[in-house]
Amino acid sequence: MNEKTLDALAGMVFIIIILGLAYLKIDIGFAGQFFWVFAILFHAYVFGKNTLPDRHWAMSAPFGLLILLAVQSVVQTIWFYTGNPLGHFSDAWSLAIAMAVAHIVGLTIEQNNFSVPSERVKIPWTKKRRVLAAILLGASVLTFAFVAQSAWSARTFNTIRTPWPLLAAGSIAAISLLWSTCALSAIRIKSSLLTAIHAGLAIASTLIIAPIVYRIGYGFDGFLHIAGEQVLLKTGTLNPKPFYYIGQYVFTTWLSRMTMLPLTDIEKWLLPAIGAILLPASIAFAFRKEPWVGQAAACLAMFPLGMFVATTPQGLATVIGLASLILALGVKKKSIKPSAPLILAAWSIAIHPLAGIPMCLLVIAVLSFSEKKWFIKHLAWPFAVFAGLAIPSVFYFASQYQSSLAIDWNLSNISQLSVWTSYLANLLPWLGNKFALWPAWSSLIGISLPALGLLACFAGIIMLKNHERQTAILLFIGATSLWIASGLLAGASDFTFLIQYEKGDYAGRLQQISTLILLIGGLPAISLLLQKISKAIPIASAIAIVLFGAIGAANAYNALPRHDAVQPSRGWSTGADDVEAVRWIDRYAKGAEYTVLSDQSVSAAAVKEFGFKRYAGDVFFYPIPTGGPLYEVYLKMTYQDPSLDTIKDAAALGKTNLVFVVINDYWWQAANLNQSIAGIANATWSINNGKVNIYAFDLSKPQTKTAADTE
Repeated sequence: MNEKTLDALAGMVFIIIILGLAYLKIDIGFAGQFFWVFAILFHAYVFGKNTLPDRHWAMSAPFGLLILLAVQSVVQTIWFYTGNPLGHFSDAWSLAIAMAVAHIVGLTIEQNNFSVPSERVKIPWTKKRRVLAAILLGASVLTFAFVAQSAWSARTFNTIRTPWPLLAAGSIAAISLLWSTCALSAIRIKSSLLTAIHAGLAIASTLIIAPIVYRIGYGFDGFLHIAGEQVLLKTGTLNPKPFYYIGQYVFTTWLSRMTMLPLTDIEKWLLPAIGAILLPASIAFAFRKEPWVGQAAACLAMFPLGMFVATTPQGLATVIGLASLILALGVKKKSIKPSAPLILAAWSIAIHPLAGIPMCLLVIAVLSFSEKKWFIKHLAWPFAVFAGLAIPSVFYFASQYQSSLAIDWNLSNISQLSVWTSYLANLLPWLGNKFALWPAWSSLIGISLPALGLLACFAGIIMLKNHERQTAILLFIGATSLWIASGLLAGASDFTFLIQYEKGDYAGRLQQISTLILLIGGLPAISLLLQKISKAIPIASAIAIVLFGAIGAANAYNALPRHDAVQPSRGWSTGADDVEAVRWIDRYAKGAEYTVLSDQSVSAAAVKEFGFKRYAGDVFFYPIPTGGPLYEVYLKMTYQDPSLDTIKDAAALGKTNLVFVVINDYWWQAANLNQSIAGIANATWSINNGKVNIYAFDLSKPQTKTAADTE
């Protein structure tokens, strides 16, 4: 029997045992966990060699593990939407189906197509090259360790605007050095593996900062997702069923069941780890037969990282979708099986359709263009055109048939030239007169990325030939489609269910994805430029190395909240005082139902502590800043009318007599608000010498303040 037959027989045994243990409800303790781990690792090896058949198993198996988990997550998502609860049955069936798919993929491989020798000339590993590679790698590891130690020393429970002042002096310079070292390795060592490792360390140096520094949690959305995942983990289902996010939720809850790790830890590290590993690895796998592959991963210095610093479905779907698109570009070279990018693209859709649908359509376009049959090949162009336009179409039809998705459409706006010219003007890299050098440079890089991506993509169209040139054109069309779709959402739609400053969020996300696709289209051109620089005079190489470091550091600086002369941050993180505030309110209520008016940091603390504890209809008992009438009442209380009438509005929405108002000391009119609200409240409470002030209103009692409690 050949190897495939033996693998298939072993797979059948694994599947029978896994399903048998699930249906017989046999618990064999640690032995059962060991069996599951062994089954997963074996099929990761099978999936790896069947999707990356010309790579060593040590390289292909980790990638095979990702594909295996992607299939399982897609199956779990389907299981969830069929109405069946998630648990040991869904775990067993989804893993069994994923294992079966691993073998099915192997049966469809045409081995002759993957025996094409590499056209790239291999560079001999001389002693000088080995020594330089070891020095550069050692320098990168030590520099990464410095950034990690700096973040560890800056850990805080306090409410902060930005983490950068808390880090050790030289942290930004260290990140710049990591990207410069990556570029130097790309130019001098020219090893795809080493460049990918350097790029991974450079990306990780940015992505580890938020999970380490923000001890309570970063942002707001993450708290909501963890609360939803906790419900799914405990009950096996969510009601009502959301139309998105489930591709992430089923994976994190399965991982928690398998490893016994808390969901908070999984959620904190999932996307930073995947982003730092998957993007460089995908480039190394996809372009391994290109002569410029040694320089390709260094081009990730151009990529914005803000979407990947904290685990959200949008960020996870984007990074999985980017990997699927990059891998699809390698299918033509016969180094990757088409099923690999398709599976990842399907997982991306299951995680978040806003990112997954465009990525999946572009993957299909690239794969179609790689086919020899002309009628399949020409399908690539309509798929690329529809990649971006699919999103406004989905929003439009969903708003017509889904009452909860309230969107006002004014399609006549798209015929007005002024709408498009003003939208285009926003993409021009113009900063104005700014005299703070580093903040201005970082902002300039941030707003220049669309133009840089466009320039790189055009350079690829000019420099490349035949299939590669047409693929670059295909990606340019897809990116343009996404940009137009972003303009359509910005100019012709009004997401009335969102608060004012959130209404352009969907358009902004499409614009970000458009920029990322342009940068992928420009990867060959930037890589070829680095290859040419490696043969130029030393001063040219030195300038390129410093420039890559400066661009990479700027993207790192932009990835996390900033508060500087160019971009002052208005957001504050959730701190220990916010957590204490929501605990005090719950103790004070003594089991009675209540409604709270607070900012998003305090609301995030409430979600963290109590999950989705209480709804009055569809109104959560704390304001949710992504939309909802209670947040509008909070804004009215803090900006317009801090009165009993506003308190009564909150009580009516929350359907309670007990209402609390929370004012943080960083609120711009905190002093005046505290004086106004204290005069009408039944009771007050101060936390940490006025860092947070709490005001209690009981509408069933006369509104006379008792006494001010302080702590």
